[in-house]
Parts: sequence; C-alpha cells; structure tokens
Amino acid sequence: MLAAVPLLLVGCEKATESVSDTTAGPLNDSNQAVEEKAFAHETHAAPSAKEEIKKVTFEVPAFLDAALHGKIDTVQRAIESGMDVNTTDEQQRTALMFAAFNGHTPLVKLLLEQGASVGERDETGRTALMFAATGANAEAVELLIEAGAEVNAADTGEGFTALMHAAAEGQIKVVQVLLKHKADPAIRDTDGDTARDFAKKNGHAEVVQLLEK
Repeated sequence: MLAAVPLLLVGCEKATESVSDTTAGPLNDSNQAVEEKAFAHETHAAPSAKEEIKKVTFEVPAFLDAALHGKIDTVQRAIESGMDVNTTDEQQRTALMFAAFNGHTPLVKLLLEQGASVGERDETGRTALMFAATGANAEAVELLIEAGAEVNAADTGEGFTALMHAAAEGQIKVVQVLLKHKADPAIRDTDGDTARDFAKKNGHAEVVQLLEK
C-alpha cells in the first residue's frame, strides 16, 4: 500500500525513554502522523558543582540533540572533548542524520569536515541523505552527495530512497539536485511504488511533472 504521509519524528520524551518514529511514509511504517521534528535527550547531572566547573560532560543523547537543533558551538566543543562524531543513539542514528534532518547546513559541513560518515545507516537502513531529503535544504543534500553519499541507496525495510522521501514531501529543489546526481526515478519500493507515485499521492503536481520528464 502506498504511504501518503512522509516522515515526521516524535517530540522529546522523558530522559529515560527511547525515541520511536510514529508516522507513515518513506521514513516510517506506522500510520500515525505527528508534526514535531525532535528527538529524545538526556540531561546530564554533574556529581557536584566542583566537578561541573572542572569539565563539561557530554552524554550521547545531549550531543545528538544539539546536532538536531543546529547548536554548532555545542557540537564542536563535544567533538573537541573527545566525542566520537559517528556515535549513535539506540536506533543507530548519528549526529549527521540529525543535523541533515533539520537542514542545518553549517553543522552538516562541520560534521563532514570532522569525519562524519555519510554511509552510516540507522536500524532500518536509513542514511543521512534520506533524512536530509525530507527537508527544503537542497544545499545540505548537495553537501552529502559531494561527500560520497550513495544517491540511490534504499532502506532495508521498505526499499525507500532519498528521491522517494523528497518526492513525498514535495521538495522540488531537492528532487532537482537528486536527479542532477543521477537519482533513478524508476526505482520501486517493496510495494512497487516509485518516487512519482509518492508525489502524486500527496498532491505534489510540480514534482510529478518533473519526474515524468
């Protein structure tokens, strides 16, 4: 069955709870749509004020939360303090995925310069390029591709590609960038649907026309 609604991610949960995606579409197989674009995070409590003054401790979820919200200074300090730029949450999502999801281009650039891998996949096989393709920031998509992101990669669950994500969201500039870099509009997901099918289902006429050329 063709999914009509593309990815949106659940909002912040309690510090002890893990994050789960709850929307239908290329980045999720659920049927409940949500509007908040955020991930769960923890608040690290220093053992004492003295210890807090001595050093800043970055917990992984807080580092990823900073990436999601484009806090480039916080992310840079964490990396300088020894944080692995490719560290993940429980669902194998990286800072690059988080930054790309919200189109934080300067942060995407920084993470790439610091060695962030464009080939990393989350637990369902989604890449940073797939996350980036849902947004309106074509520049971030371009950066990821120039860094070696595989344009026609598909996730391991439904076979969704970055082009399908962009088409489902009606992101015409992103679709144009992907096509320029040889994204294949003929690829079908596990249900036999193409990027054009997603665009048509969601009423994105301009994207449909572009994909029919």
